[in-house]
Amino acid sequence: MLTPVDLETTVFRRGFRGYRVHEVQEFMARLTKDYERLYRENIELKEKIEAYEAKLANYREAEQTLQNALLLAEKTAEEIKQTSQKQAELLLQEAEHRAEQIRTRVKEEVRAELEYLAHLKRQADFFRLQLKNFLLGLAELTERHFDLQAAWEEIFKRGAGDSPSPIDEGGTPVGQERME
Repeated sequence: MLTPVDLETTVFRRGFRGYRVHEVQEFMARLTKDYERLYRENIELKEKIEAYEAKLANYREAEQTLQNALLLAEKTAEEIKQTSQKQAELLLQEAEHRAEQIRTRVKEEVRAELEYLAHLKRQADFFRLQLKNFLLGLAELTERHFDLQAAWEEIFKRGAGDSPSPIDEGGTPVGQERME
């Protein structure tokens, strides 16, 4: 590409009936000014393009960084979600296990209490039976005692006509020694 200096230093040879030097020089001066202006603009535009390309590269790098960050965030979120689900499943399993242990313990306690109640019922039935037998024996003994008293009275009425002597609790007439 020609530079403005190249245009200024260009020299045309003179030929027969050649161009008018003055017009060529004026034209060359105008052309040099216009070309110089365009040349500077071109350099400025190239610098701006380089600056814009550098900014664009920075923006693309930032965009890539943001995309990578977004992908990393999505991946991390998915990992956190999976970890949370696993922890929730583990907590649920642990809670179910604890609940089963509690259920088993409560069933065992209920069974033990029922066995204890059955034992107490058997004891109560046994004591009731013993008390009943004791009371029946006592009632029989009392009836015998009353029958003995009636028998003594009957014997004395038939016998000597004396009034019977009272009988103590053991069935022995009062005033007599008991024979054993």
